[in-house]
Amino acid sequence: MLLAILPTIVLGYFIYKKDIIEKEPINLLAKLFFIGVLLTIPAAFLENFLIGIIDLNIKNIVLKAFVLSFFCIALIEEGYKYLFSYLIGYKNRNFNHIYDSIVYCVFLSLGFATLENILYVLEYGKSTAILRAVTSVPAHVFYGISMGYYMGIAKYYEKKFNKFKELKNKMLSFISPIIIHGIFDFLLLTENEIMITIFFIFVFFMYIIAYFQIKKHSKVMTMLE
Repeated sequence: MLLAILPTIVLGYFIYKKDIIEKEPINLLAKLFFIGVLLTIPAAFLENFLIGIIDLNIKNIVLKAFVLSFFCIALIEEGYKYLFSYLIGYKNRNFNHIYDSIVYCVFLSLGFATLENILYVLEYGKSTAILRAVTSVPAHVFYGISMGYYMGIAKYYEKKFNKFKELKNKMLSFISPIIIHGIFDFLLLTENEIMITIFFIFVFFMYIIAYFQIKKHSKVMTMLE
């Protein structure tokens, strides 16, 4: 169990510590985290329902992997995350820097990833815990960073009364994590050695991009007031 939740503790602490301009309230972050945990349940039910339909109707392995990855798993999970990150974080009075929305989206994503990880580890054991600690759990952080970044830009343009750019970045906040998540799952679900190699390269670059995104935006003083 400790192996299942340790990645969440480490990543959550790192994201929170990097919020150097103004720390977000612990109660708000806890609320986002536990909502993320709860969202795992409806997402799992809907995914399993759609997976059953897809399994019956699509026989080609690559096409099935593509549909499952982008239109089943990624769309449902990131859709739920976006909806509640927006409802709870976007209108919150504490949201006054671009990095704030990254923190909101990451903490909700970590809640989702934590319960998901616990279930996987209980079923498949220690080796799964170690592999997911450096791939799947950080991946949810990557999705949250992408979602939160564009959500922060959207908030900036809302304050500037630029409706077009506000809407554009809200759409990117929704679409970008779906694309990243879809690619992540597609490379795994194809069950192809070449794709698995590409998968680890993809994850490596996601680490680098995420690190520099956090480093850059945690120091940006752009006010959203």
